[in-house]
Amino acid sequence: MKMLFVVLLVTLAGTAHAADRLPKAMLGTWASDPSACGRQASELGMTVEADTVLFYEHGFKISRIARQKDGSLRASGYSFDDAGRTRDTLALKLIAPDRIQIKGEVYHRCEKPNGGKQRE
Repeated sequence: MKMLFVVLLVTLAGTAHAADRLPKAMLGTWASDPSACGRQASELGMTVEADTVLFYEHGFKISRIARQKDGSLRASGYSFDDAGRTRDTLALKLIAPDRIQIKGEVYHRCEKPNGGKQRE
């Protein structure tokens, strides 16, 4: 019985961890202006990773994700920059395969999900 409990606990912990990662459809390089795609270190660029969103000179580390009724995701974690880090939340919503809304701003995908350059 004790062994079953340990296996169940480990399985549940793994499931919870996997749920707190952004979906593959959101991952990649984005820009608030498509013309900024390909410009290294652009202030308009953003990179979305499974548990991190990186902006120009600051970022957001995800600890937990909750799906909202409107289909958006509410990520809890902390923002970080040169001054340190602060607990924060971030709203993300994929509004089309090539557009994502974060913090109320729309970003355009800079590359196709398979790695090719997105049409501008």
